This record gives sequence, structure tokens and C-alpha cells, in this order.
Amino acid sequence: MAENLWALRKKRNMKVGQLASKSGIPAKQIIAYEKGERIKVAHKARLARALFVDQEDIKWESEPEQKKKPKPAPKPQAAKPAAKPAQPKKKIRKTPAMLPARPSQLEYLRILLGKLDIEETAVTEKVGKPLDELTQGQAGRLLNKYARQWREYRQAHPPGTLGIANNQGKRAILPEGVDRFEFEYLTARQEAEDALAFTLFDGSVKHGRILGFTPYHITIREENGDETTIQRLALAYYTRAAGADAAATEADA
Repeated sequence: MAENLWALRKKRNMKVGQLASKSGIPAKQIIAYEKGERIKVAHKARLARALFVDQEDIKWESEPEQKKKPKPAPKPQAAKPAAKPAQPKKKIRKTPAMLPARPSQLEYLRILLGKLDIEETAVTEKVGKPLDELTQGQAGRLLNKYARQWREYRQAHPPGTLGIANNQGKRAILPEGVDRFEFEYLTARQEAEDALAFTLFDGSVKHGRILGFTPYHITIREENGDETTIQRLALAYYTRAAGADAAATEADA
């Protein structure tokens, strides 16, 4: 019984190109025959030899191959929204303004109050708590306030006037009063290129060598090469490490 050309080709596990090579018939013509075009007599003999069948086994007009339609892909199911994981409770990080005042802050604050002849009780009444219960932020604001008052007082009363006549030659208590002792000390550290640690009232620390200083600023070169100017009102103290001994100089702000 005669069969379709394409069916015989597939039985021999041939592709169109292979059949065209063996029969000498262009692949385009073989495709046309498999789609139903009537096979030429001369071509039928060639096809039969290439497929190892008799000519009577090949239909003159093949029925086009019915390709199976692929099964439609199943519709994706709507994904259920995933439950949101419970978020961990955020820990409140205490900032320096919330932490208790440092002992050095309270010490410098009491020194300022003493120099300005202000009673500690007067300050505690204004802030509504003892000085020992202040936070770092509150202590810093009070230090800035009374340091500014002390600077104004010093400007209005130069050395030699009543109240600060004996300040010359003593170790500096406030950064505005760069007296002979501190001037000579800072100059010696600058010339020796000593590395100092500068601790500020906000708790941060700067490390570097002195490039220059005034009664109100100190300019240093930090370890990474940056030049930084520190306001002396913000400076709590500075420290120089010398071998096993540590020499510390406190600069009030």
C-alpha cells in the first residue's frame, strides 16, 4: 500500500536534506512533494532508490503531515501573598546627648562657674537638676554658654587688671587664655613635631601634630595628612604620650 513521502522518509530516519543529497532532488522540491504536489515520474524513481522502496510504495500526491498542536501550558496559579516577617524591634541607640555627662565636663563647668563667681545652686535651679545628673548634651551647652561669658570677661579685663592679674605664667585654665606657660608648651610640641591626642567635649578624638595655634583655634595635621582646625571652646583636653609616661595638658573650653 502506497504511503506518503514524508512518512517513508521518517521511517528511514532521514531528514529532508539527507534525502535530497541521496536522490539528487532539491530539498525545496521534496518539501513541495511532501505537502501534496504531484511527484514527477523521473523524481519518483530517484526517491524510491534513495528510500530503498518500490515506486508503487510512494503516493503520487502525499497528504500533508498534520503536526500535533502542543498542549496549552497550564495557567499559573495566583501566588498567595507571603506573610510579612515580623520586624524586630528597633533598638534605640543612645546618642552622646542622652548619655550622662562626663566627669571632665562637670569638672570644667565647675571651674568656669568659680571663675565667673556663679553659685552652683543658681545653675541647678535653672536647669532643674543637680549638675551630676546632666547629660553630655546639657553639659556641653552650659560649657559653651559660660565659656563665652568668661571670654567676654577676659576681653573686657586684659592681664594686669583686678581678677586675672596673676594669670600670667600659670598653666592655662581656658583656651582663650593662652598664657606664657601654654604658649611655651604648645610651641615646644609644635617644634618637636610631637603627636598629640585632642579630646573634644562631644567625645570624639583627633590625633595629629600642631601646625599652628591662636587663643581660639589649634590647627593640626592628622595622621592621614588632612589639616583640621579645632575650636578651643570645643576642646576638653589634649594629651601627649612620652615613652612609658603620659603627659597630659588639659585645655578648658
